[in-house]
Amino acid sequence: MKTCFVLGLFALSACLKERPTTTDFNTVRPVIEQLNSNNYLDEAVNGSANRYAYFMQLRVDSTYTASDSVSIDIAGPLIARDVTVALGVDTAAFNAFNAANGGVYVLLPAAAYAWTRGNTTVLKAGRGTAACYLTFRTDRIDFNQPYVLPIAITDAQGQTISGNYGTTIYTIIPGNQYMGLYQSVGSRVAGGRVYTIDDVKAVFDLSAFFVVQGAFPTALTGPAVLDPNQVVANAADQTIYLSIGQQMDLTVGADNSVLVTNDYLYGFGKQTYTIVGGASAWDPVKHVFALHYGFTDPYSGDSSVVTEVMTRIR
Repeated sequence: MKTCFVLGLFALSACLKERPTTTDFNTVRPVIEQLNSNNYLDEAVNGSANRYAYFMQLRVDSTYTASDSVSIDIAGPLIARDVTVALGVDTAAFNAFNAANGGVYVLLPAAAYAWTRGNTTVLKAGRGTAACYLTFRTDRIDFNQPYVLPIAITDAQGQTISGNYGTTIYTIIPGNQYMGLYQSVGSRVAGGRVYTIDDVKAVFDLSAFFVVQGAFPTALTGPAVLDPNQVVANAADQTIYLSIGQQMDLTVGADNSVLVTNDYLYGFGKQTYTIVGGASAWDPVKHVFALHYGFTDPYSGDSSVVTEVMTRIR
């Protein structure tokens, strides 16, 4: 009886020793995926049908041309060779997604977009990310329609494609003519010192998110309809918007004058300072904001005067 008991313990001990107590990361393999975070905005609409839907927001202006990109990355260890990743429109994914959501969505017409430089991109050896670009014809898109564009990674030269993030259902929404990425240069003068502004700033029109989804993460408020003439951006230099969190609304008038105020539109940032706008303007040909504004620190009493030129680069 004792012998059996000892043999039983030995067998149990052997089984326990065969189980690894920690994960062996040497066995982890690369996975190719689209670089999107989980879009909680769309989750309320899509339920469990698709938790990986994301947005492509297209600027609508007189050029009727807009661009966006699909970001590709490697989950897991980097790859020591170049990998060509191919993308395509996944109509089967659209059909499943649409059926699970009551058939309310519409596939974006092929005439409304094209791959800018082909539907492939290269993940360079030892690099973790790459991008593939699309060009859209906004005059061929009826933004009153619930358009989506299902993009899938179709080939990764033998590498594993993510089961969750290999395909993304992109919701197509508009942005007004002032949104985009801007090169910002200028200065902030405060207390006899000059602080240089030389940075790239994103300028946002988020009104379409509120129209489509009714909310936007971190926004306290938002418009109920598409906003044709207001955008939000970081205020002044990095000292102000990185350490303080101050943001500003830019409202463009019919004469291309610009009113600079605190961000009352979306309620972003801390709004520590009360912004007082000066003579500011928008150049619709060069796509440039020429801004003058100022504010006073309520604690120190120091006043800042800001001169800033923001030129759209994308």
